[in-house]
Amino acid sequence: DVYNVLGVVLSTTNVQPLYQQIYDDIKSDIESGVYQVDDKIPSETELSEKYNVSRITVRRAIEDLCADSLLTKKQGRGTFVGSKQLKRRLEQSLESRSFTEMCAACGAVPRAEVVDRQIIPARPNEVTFFGLSEGALILYIRRIRYADDLPIVDERVIMPYEWASNLYTHPLENVSMFKAVAEILGRKPIKSSSWTINAVRATTEQSSRLDISVGAPLIVSESYFVDKQKKPVYIGKDFFVGGRYELSL
Repeated sequence: DVYNVLGVVLSTTNVQPLYQQIYDDIKSDIESGVYQVDDKIPSETELSEKYNVSRITVRRAIEDLCADSLLTKKQGRGTFVGSKQLKRRLEQSLESRSFTEMCAACGAVPRAEVVDRQIIPARPNEVTFFGLSEGALILYIRRIRYADDLPIVDERVIMPYEWASNLYTHPLENVSMFKAVAEILGRKPIKSSSWTINAVRATTEQSSRLDISVGAPLIVSESYFVDKQKKPVYIGKDFFVGGRYELSL
């Protein structure tokens, strides 16, 4: 019960699905140097013939390799070995840790790029959490966070504008949001009063900013941060690239 084509063996009795076996085989070729950084890999049609499987199976393996930054697709040119790889995934536990602290834990260098700042009306859940009056304004900040120059997370931060108006112009390019908020408010996020995890697929705009394929899996982490007195500090909604981040619960 095996396919043996051009020296490649895929087992039909293996508990791993065929696309995962292809993923592992290509990953092994990358790690062993068969494919070098920036090398173009064979097309889906060529890989389909090589492994004697459908293009759909090959495409699934390629998409997962792209999501894990081992490969990258270039419009109209093909699929290439990625030049940017994180040696170890960032790990988050139940203890609230900043992105900067997560990077330090795995030896990565953090960076941030501010892509949006807005002042917008507060939504009902924000009014309730922060204890605001109807019609209050919210400061919305969006950044892309990098580890070793690899985009990891599309970060959204929500705070009452009356509390943190200085954050609208505060330099946030390469600083911890926890630290910046503590400097402005004089209060540090300690834990989450509410933390929800979900999974979505990357939009076209997110795929461009995070250097992943459209529809690639994202882990959405939404935290309602409070200080040591359990007073609200800010709401964080982060879209992590699935292959570059893991939760330890």
